[in-house]
This record gives sequence, C-alpha cells and structure tokens, in this order.
Amino acid sequence: MGAVLLTLVLASADGGIVDLEQRTREVMHTLVTVSLPSTLAPPEREAAYEEAFAVFEAIDLELNEWRPESALSRVNAGAGGPGVEAPARLCEVLRLALDGARRTGGLFDPTWASVRGLWRFGTDQTGEVPAPAKVRAACAAVGWKKVELRPLEHPTPAASCRIRLATRATQLGLGGVVKGWGVDQVARQLRARGVGDFVVQAGGDLYVAGQARQVGLREPRGTPDESFARLAVSDAAFSTSGDYEHFFEQGGVRYHHLLDPRTCRPAPASVSVSVLAPSATDAEVLTKAAFILGPRAGQRLLEAFHAEAVWVTPDGRVHPTPGLRARVQAQRPRGFEAKKTAPLQ
Repeated sequence: MGAVLLTLVLASADGGIVDLEQRTREVMHTLVTVSLPSTLAPPEREAAYEEAFAVFEAIDLELNEWRPESALSRVNAGAGGPGVEAPARLCEVLRLALDGARRTGGLFDPTWASVRGLWRFGTDQTGEVPAPAKVRAACAAVGWKKVELRPLEHPTPAASCRIRLATRATQLGLGGVVKGWGVDQVARQLRARGVGDFVVQAGGDLYVAGQARQVGLREPRGTPDESFARLAVSDAAFSTSGDYEHFFEQGGVRYHHLLDPRTCRPAPASVSVSVLAPSATDAEVLTKAAFILGPRAGQRLLEAFHAEAVWVTPDGRVHPTPGLRARVQAQRPRGFEAKKTAPLQ
C-alpha cells in the first residue's frame, strides 16, 4: 500500500504573505519536504533541516524491507522461527502499526507484505490478475495477529524487543505507516526547537503547524499537479491514498495496489480518500482503512479517532465527512464515466 503526493499551496489560508522556505530530498523512494520560517537564523534553520532529514534517513536504513541488511529484513528472514531481536525504532513503529490494526479491525494490516509478489504492477501500467485459488492461498499468511512483539527485560537501543512472525510465509511491510511516523517525529523535534510554524511532507503524508495552509487534493484521473478540492489545514496531519499510483487495467476494470487484507484483492469502495487527523501516524493508518470501507462505514470508524475525511467513490462523487462539508472547496472529479474498480471475489 502507498500514498500519493499532495499538492501543497504555500500560502496562508487568509491570503497572508508566504513565509516558509522549503528543502526537499528523496528518501525511501519518496520526496520529503520540510518547510521552515525564513525568519529563522540561518545556522538554526540549517541544523533543523539536517535533523529532520536524519529521521527519514534512519528510517530508510532500519525499517525499509527492500534493504536486505535492514532490521526489518532480518525480522522477515526469521519468519516462522523463535523470533528476532529488534532495535527500539522498529519496535516502536511496529507497536503503533499493530495498535492501528487492532483499532481498525484489521483493515490496516502490516502483514500485507505477505502477498507482495502476488499482484505485479508494472511501470507501464501492465499486470496480470492472479487466479482466485492463488490469492486465497497467499492470503492465508496475512493477519496482524500472526505477529508477536515482546519487550525485552533489559532493553537497549540496539535491541528493545523480540518480534516473532508465526508462519514462514508471514512478512511485515511498514511502508503504510512509517512515513507518517517520521513526519510526527520531525514535528516533535521542530516544536522542541521552539519552531511553531512549519510544514513537513513525506509523499502523501503531511503535517501543518501554526499558520493555516491551503492543501490541494489531487485530481484522481488528472496529473499530479491537478487538484479537485482544497482545504485549509492547521496543527493537523493530512494523508491521501488513491488507486492511481500503482495500477493496471484489464477488461475495463482498474486493479490497484490498495489491497483489502481480508481478501487480498484491490479494495473496490473508493477511488481516493484524504484523511485529516491529529497525527500523521493516525492519518496514514486511517487512509488505508477508510479507503477499504468507503464513506458510509468509514465515517463511523473515523469518529473513534477524531478524524475527518474526503472520499472520491467510483462514480466520481465527492463525500466529505460532516466536519469538513463547510470547509472543503470541491468540484466533481472528471474521467469516471467508463471505469470500474476491481470486484470482490
């Protein structure tokens, strides 16, 4: 699962003067942007930038399952065994991921990686629909309750917990939560430095502090710089998941990378969903669950998290939660007349 790049309009919601300076680096195969007040003294601003990007570089080294030498890869390599000791950062992120799975009834599930090779989405938007029997067999390894996390009696930064994956086929993928966690860590660092006005963005996960900023919601069938709606955000996190990042079409049906852990098939209820939540970690977890549920059931889930959302459904209609109806400026997205989403089987 993954998120999409939001369009951030660096202007205050009330039309005030833009006072933020941006820096962007590519980390974890995504763009990380940190925007800080231009009034900060240059040495302080440079130190804050370096500290912020260091958070994501550390995440990339330890929590990237695509790196064979990462701590997360070592845990995955030990699947089905007695468990693997893991460093504090991995233990904390996995604990939050498992809590998100519990609170969403398993709709967010860090063991989605167990079916990573099942659906193949080519860079040229080609792919193949796997046989139903193959989907069912692979899906048997998915389930957050197959993960056991036990704190060590004498923890150290190098080894804070032991992680056990119940079956050899069960694998962890934290890409659906770790960018949000990183955004939250940077926000805490900046506030500890006394910075009250800033924006931190990692792919589709964003936190705005201080002065309200206008955030654009990407046009689902448009280019990355097109938006169908705008919303003022302040002291809150925003995350978007959509069916347009990794997908292929076959027989007029769009098959995408946002899988329902219960079926291990592309979730059909939504085209995109953008969640506004108190933390970027919650926002990132909730986008996956809300995408799977769609607007009606998703709204009930978000209420428990004190979160709001804007959905686009396969008929091209926009569905904001009640708390956003008066705040979001939206027009009907285009290009949905002849498209279908993947049906459940």
